Amino acid sequence: MPRPRRKPFLRWAPLPWAVLLLLMLVTGSLHDVGAGAAYLAGIVVTIVFAIVVAAGMAAAARRRGPNFTAEGRLARIEGLDLVEVPAAGHPITVADVTRHQISIGAALARSAGAPRALVIPDVGNWWNLRSDIAVYLLADDGFHHVGRLGDQAQVAWQPVVDRLRAAGRFAVVPAEVKGAARSFTIDVRLEGLRVGEQEVAV
Repeated sequence: MPRPRRKPFLRWAPLPWAVLLLLMLVTGSLHDVGAGAAYLAGIVVTIVFAIVVAAGMAAAARRRGPNFTAEGRLARIEGLDLVEVPAAGHPITVADVTRHQISIGAALARSAGAPRALVIPDVGNWWNLRSDIAVYLLADDGFHHVGRLGDQAQVAWQPVVDRLRAAGRFAVVPAEVKGAARSFTIDVRLEGLRVGEQEVAV
C-alpha cells in the first residue's frame, strides 16, 4: 500500500544542531582528558561546521522565501499566488484536528463567509521525517493551521498539489467545519483541483 511521503534523513531539521552539539561534547571531553592537539582540532572542526550550517540555513531561507519556515510551514500569506478551487467531489476529513481545536475556533470567530482552506505540501516538523500536506483555514486576520490531509488522501493528492506548487501556486479549497467548540471536525473538497487541473496550473 502506498505510504505518504517522508523527507530524507539528511533533510531532518534538527540534524545539523544534533551534530553540532555532538561535536561540542566531544571537543569538551578532549579538553577534560588533556588532549591538547586533538582539543584544538576539535575547536576548529566545530567552528567550521557551525559556519557551514549557518551558510546552509541562509541559502535555504533565500530559496524558500519569506513565506515558509525551515520545516515548510506557512509563515506569511502575503505574496503567495492563491488559486480558488470550486467545490467538487466527496468530502475528505482533515486529520489531526484534535490538536488544533483552538486554532479552528479562532478561524471561525474571525471569518465572515464560508470556510476556505489553503493546502500546503511538503510540510515537516522537528519530531519525525513526515512530509505532510498541511491544511490552513483562512480568516479575515490571516490563516490558522488546523491539521493535515490523512495518509490515504495525501497519497492520492500529492502529485496534484506538487504540480501546482511547481507552478508557484497554492490551492484554496472549500471547507466545512462541523461540531461545537473543542470537538470540531473539518472536511475539505479537493476534486475541483483534479477536474480543473489544467486551468488551475496555467
